[in-house]
Amino acid sequence: MPASKTLPKLEAIAAVGSFALIFVAGLVGRMAIRAGMDEKTAGVLTRCGILLLFFIFGFSCIGLMIHVFIVLQTRIGNAAVPMVRFMADHETGVTVAAWSFLGLGTIIALPFMLQDMVGLKMPLGRSRGVLVADIGMTIDEARTRSTLKFDEPRHMGDGSWLGVRDLVFDFQIANSAVQFPQSRYYWMETDKNDRHIKVLNIGITPRKMPMPELLAFQHKLQTALFADGWMPGHYVAGSEETVRMWGGKRTIEDGRFWARGNTLLIFEKNRMDEEKRDEPPGSGEYILYIHMKPKSDEKNKRLVFERSAWEN
Repeated sequence: MPASKTLPKLEAIAAVGSFALIFVAGLVGRMAIRAGMDEKTAGVLTRCGILLLFFIFGFSCIGLMIHVFIVLQTRIGNAAVPMVRFMADHETGVTVAAWSFLGLGTIIALPFMLQDMVGLKMPLGRSRGVLVADIGMTIDEARTRSTLKFDEPRHMGDGSWLGVRDLVFDFQIANSAVQFPQSRYYWMETDKNDRHIKVLNIGITPRKMPMPELLAFQHKLQTALFADGWMPGHYVAGSEETVRMWGGKRTIEDGRFWARGNTLLIFEKNRMDEEKRDEPPGSGEYILYIHMKPKSDEKNKRLVFERSAWEN
C-alpha cells in the first residue's frame, strides 16, 4: 500500500487513541493516589503523560489536515494546480516537514512547559561567580572582592549609581561567613554623588517555592545569621492597645530583621502566582529576597534588636 495511503490511517489511529488515553491517564493518576502513591509524584507523572499524549494528538491532527486538504482540493478539480499536485505527490515529505518545523518549536518551549504546566524543576545552571558586598562598601571594593564579573552600575540623573542584573550567582555578605548560593538577581544602589553602597536587594531563592518549603529555607538562613553573630530584631508593642491589635502578642515580625554593625538585613517574601478565590491558607508559590540598608536609616523606635527576637 502506498505510503501516502498508509500514513493518514496511522495518523487517524494515533489521534483517536491518544485523545482517549488523555482521559484514561487522568483516571490512572487518581487511582495511583488512592493506592498510596505520593500525590505530588502522581500529579507530575500524570501531567507528563497527558502532555505527551496531547503532542501525539496534535501532530496526528496536523498530518490529517494536510491529507484532508489534498483530498478536497483534488475533488473540486484542483488536482492539476502545481501546489496541490506537489503536495499530493509528496504528502509524506510535506507532513514530515511540518512535523519537523513544529517539533523544533516544541523542543524550544518544552523546558518552560515542563516547569509551568507540569511542575518539574528545571536545573538552573552553574553559578557565574560570587558577589561580595555589604552596606557601606564602595562599588569598586565590591568588584575587587567579587569573582562575579558585573557591569559598572548606571550613573543616574540624580548623581546616584544603580546596578541591576538577573543571573545565577552566589551572594556573600562581606566579612561574614553567611553565603546565599544560587541567588537569582541583585539590585545595588548608592546615594547621590557617592559610590558607597546604600541599598542591596538580593533574590536568594533559586526558584519559586510553596510556603512550607520557603519557611524551612528561611529558617536555615536565620540559623546561619544567628551563628555568625547577627542580632535578630522584632517590633515590640508600646501599649496594651497595641497588644490587643496584635491579637495578644507583645512582639511581631520575630526573626524578619537582622543587624550587624550598621547593616540591617530584612527578609521579604513575594508571591509569584495568582491568588485563587477561596484557596486554603499558605497556598501559592513564593520567592524570598533580602533587603539590606544602613541600620542608622531605620527610624522606627519599636524595632528592637535582642536575642529573644528569634529562637532556633
